[in-house]
Amino acid sequence: MIRFDPFKELEELQERLARAFGTPQQGPRVYAPSVDVVEDGEGLHLFVYLPGVEPEKVEVVAEEGVLSVKAERPFEKREGTTYHRLEGPYGTFARGFNVPSTYDLSRVQARFRHGVLHLLVPRAEETRPKRIQVQVE
Repeated sequence: MIRFDPFKELEELQERLARAFGTPQQGPRVYAPSVDVVEDGEGLHLFVYLPGVEPEKVEVVAEEGVLSVKAERPFEKREGTTYHRLEGPYGTFARGFNVPSTYDLSRVQARFRHGVLHLLVPRAEETRPKRIQVQVE
């Protein structure tokens, strides 16, 4: 259901080591944001953590069985300012999810509050339990 990125943990380790030893990062950084995925009778709930991102910088796209989230948190360098430590995530956040056909990607709902994007992917109508009326003869 969720695309697994085997290199994410390695990248995070490299990033922590670079911060610890003061090694500057090369090029723009792309983060895979943390996600909670919960399923209930309504469907799939995805909670994507995007700290410091403005809602207008969030893009959600659903196509061909994949739900993609992309967001930007640009670093705005101020003139005449000395930065002694920058540990916050600045740059691009991106994550994709393979969603089974039992869910309806055409009806995804998205809400953003306090840096958390809540996506609801409802169950497809044909997968919901249906009560069958029994005819009496």
